[in-house]
Amino acid sequence: MKVALVYPPIPIVTGSLTPTSGLAYLASVLLQNGVQVSVVSSDAEGLDVDGTVSRILALSPDIVGISISTPTVNSSLKIVESIKKHKNNIKFMVGGPHPTLFPAEFLSKNVDFVIRGEGEKTLEEICRHFNENISLDGIRGLSYKKNGQYIHNPSRELIKDLDTLPYPGWELFPIEQYKSDFRKKKLSLPVVSSRGCVQRCTFCYKGIFGDTYRAKSVKRVVDEIVYLKDKFNIEEFAIVDDNFNLRPERAIEVCKLIIARKINLPWTLPAGIRASAVTEEFLEKLKDAGCYRVAMGIESGNQQILNSVKKGITLEQVRRAVRLFKKVGINLVGDFMIGNLEETEETISQTIDFAIELSPDYAQFTKAIPYPGTAMYNQLKKEDRIITNNWDDYDYFLKSNPTFVHKNLSSEKIDDKIREAYKRFYYRPKYILKHLSEINSSRDMLNLFRNIFKFFNILLK
Repeated sequence: MKVALVYPPIPIVTGSLTPTSGLAYLASVLLQNGVQVSVVSSDAEGLDVDGTVSRILALSPDIVGISISTPTVNSSLKIVESIKKHKNNIKFMVGGPHPTLFPAEFLSKNVDFVIRGEGEKTLEEICRHFNENISLDGIRGLSYKKNGQYIHNPSRELIKDLDTLPYPGWELFPIEQYKSDFRKKKLSLPVVSSRGCVQRCTFCYKGIFGDTYRAKSVKRVVDEIVYLKDKFNIEEFAIVDDNFNLRPERAIEVCKLIIARKINLPWTLPAGIRASAVTEEFLEKLKDAGCYRVAMGIESGNQQILNSVKKGITLEQVRRAVRLFKKVGINLVGDFMIGNLEETEETISQTIDFAIELSPDYAQFTKAIPYPGTAMYNQLKKEDRIITNNWDDYDYFLKSNPTFVHKNLSSEKIDDKIREAYKRFYYRPKYILKHLSEINSSRDMLNLFRNIFKFFNILLK
């Protein structure tokens, strides 16, 4: 059996490409079950929908599996439709946040199987269906078509012991094509040390990994880093947990073992940490272990807005955390969200002022988007304020059509405030001089100006 796993085309804003860990874990499951696997990574390979279709057809797979988030729904369905016209015997299975929520949406459009939620165990049993002819009826977490009817089997329990997962199948990915202007080194791979988040942020979807925190053992995490270094000669890595410091003592133990085993690689935490759990000891251990950049979800400079999105942090906790980052000397990216449900023009201005006050090394301002399955989406749906089901509009980086009726702000005003945020933060003479003084090579200079051009060309035009 031949399977092609596909990461569909998605708009790239900043020139930073990151391989998807979820697809790599599924690839390993297939390999363990004797399946011939290929991976089509449209973003890394620079493929649009037509190019992705051509690559898939050239592989002649029996099954195509696509990992789908909300902004990639339309492009993914175009891929399915186009391939079915050429080879109707190819079967399609999809997974990810959007198919988990709306399996019937895909089953009605030429998709044969929908894997809901965490996919590894479900995919393993699908392999047994094809290899050993076990019944689909007993495969939890699976939706499929049978005699023209849509069957939704019961949901699957979350994997309790993440150490039982195989290492991700990065050997199938074009890892050298995942380039970023924001890394110190060229070849980097992500590491997942935990799944699930116990926080209650209204803008987050937890339908895949749940709200129960599950962590790999410290030894397993570092074993995987060593494996990536030895097998793929990575030059740096990123730990991409939703909340690496949820258990600060465990995070510190990971750092200690990285040091003890002399990994000696630079690394980052791009997915975010909790401001309320930041301590000087934690940051010092990060730095000693080689971590040079961390992202932190700050979201707003107004406490009432933070409370309304159930972020669970205070402005003073953020200020304290930022002071510690500067004291220890780790690069900080502040993530801010513009246009939340209770926002006014005044609260957004307070967020911009707060970002400038904190002055992290970088700031990212994104539009609040009510992704299906989040508390934000459910509230707006209940109030009949969702105004589009065109999933192309559900992209927080791009200037797109509005997705919901905001009580206080027009979509144009939110876009204007995002532009204002970037201009006010990045066009400060003090900020520009600071970054010019940190340039140590022609590569640093090239990356700086390349990112300025790409970022502002898309967000400010």
